[in-house]
Amino acid sequence: MKARAHKMERKAEHFFPFRGLMTCGECGGAITAELQKGHNYYRCTKKKGVCSQKYVREETLTEQFVSFLQKVSLSSQDTKKVLKELENDEQKAKEEMVVFIQNLKEELKDIETKLDKLLSAYLDEIISVEEYTARKQKLLTKKIELKEKIRDFEEKGVSWLEPARAFVRSLNYAQKLVSGQNKSEMTTFLKNIGSNHILLNREFSFSAKNEYKLVAERRAAARREAVIHLKNPDWRRVQDSNLQGISPTGFRNQPNTIIATLRIYAFSVNLIKF
Repeated sequence: MKARAHKMERKAEHFFPFRGLMTCGECGGAITAELQKGHNYYRCTKKKGVCSQKYVREETLTEQFVSFLQKVSLSSQDTKKVLKELENDEQKAKEEMVVFIQNLKEELKDIETKLDKLLSAYLDEIISVEEYTARKQKLLTKKIELKEKIRDFEEKGVSWLEPARAFVRSLNYAQKLVSGQNKSEMTTFLKNIGSNHILLNREFSFSAKNEYKLVAERRAAARREAVIHLKNPDWRRVQDSNLQGISPTGFRNQPNTIIATLRIYAFSVNLIKF
């Protein structure tokens, strides 16, 4: 009895790092896990009804997780390059913002001058009440818009850069997860960067956040381009410089790819307004 109780206790204490991450892609049920012959297996609980999904070993899932993490990972060396480029972007953005705000203030000043002239024209009975009211309303609407833009730029400034830096560091963290193989932290990371984590036919999939999806897509495009170059029999003869910047994984100019992705994403979510 004691041996049985001890065995049950050990089984209850066993840790399954991927449990709680996924749901079944067939029936929508939760994915549970169990230990069999020294290996962790994950399967649908089948509590929502009939489900044909089979067990999948933890090692198989780990390979799939690592495969995705590699698509959104950035080495420490490249991370430093990207962060340095973001510093340059910040300085440039601040300089441009000063000019932009000054232009907005000049435009606002011009609107106020027009309002004064419009009022004088009305008081001198040069224009009718209807014309004065209509023109005044247009100018006031424009004045409010300008003030809101000025306030936004003065308060928010280049606030998009801090989330950008955090994003870049998360890509470096993905690289460390690939190297360290910490499964528990992989689970947390995958939860943080996406939703709808599905296990279907022993294949893992999920909806990554836009910024990570963009990086993965651009990395895939870069890999395809590198493969095309490598398959071209005239490649070396035509342009030996193509060898420069291609990493063992097939990616070229990773820092530039990340920087370009950051800028595309920033514009797509309206983080940069000019």
